[in-house]
Amino acid sequence: MSGAQEFEGDILLVDTPDGGDIRIENGTFARDRACSTAIYLSLFGGNKDDSGKVKNKNTWWGNTLGGVSENEKLVSRFQAVIFGTPMTTKTILEAEDAARLDLQWIIEEGIADAIEVSGEARGRNQFLLYVHILANGASVAKERFIAFWEAGVYGTGRI
Repeated sequence: MSGAQEFEGDILLVDTPDGGDIRIENGTFARDRACSTAIYLSLFGGNKDDSGKVKNKNTWWGNTLGGVSENEKLVSRFQAVIFGTPMTTKTILEAEDAARLDLQWIIEEGIADAIEVSGEARGRNQFLLYVHILANGASVAKERFIAFWEAGVYGTGRI
């Protein structure tokens, strides 16, 4: 190999009614060669009680392991907003900003140069989040997630 290593992908996470699972194909773990699993983990990984606003004891345990860089740490700013505040026009904007912050590592790592995020209320407690990642003007990933605002026990889902 000439120094450049081909991305083999994360293990593909799929949504299930009870929270999520991995997919097995041909006797092995299916791979996500795009970045949808990384986007999902960035938004819904970590500890939902860690708003990332101040250093606190609610950080996800994996963030405390030696050798974990700042860009590798999961901080659940997005989850903290949707699970910890009532849904209003103001908090929808806060949720969009939090999602951008949770995904900022994608730009810092040079994977993309723009992140577009928009959200909208759906029904009484449902929130739809659109994420579009771009590199050099081309689409790298497009994802839509639906979450139950203030109802983390009901889970989240990619749609």
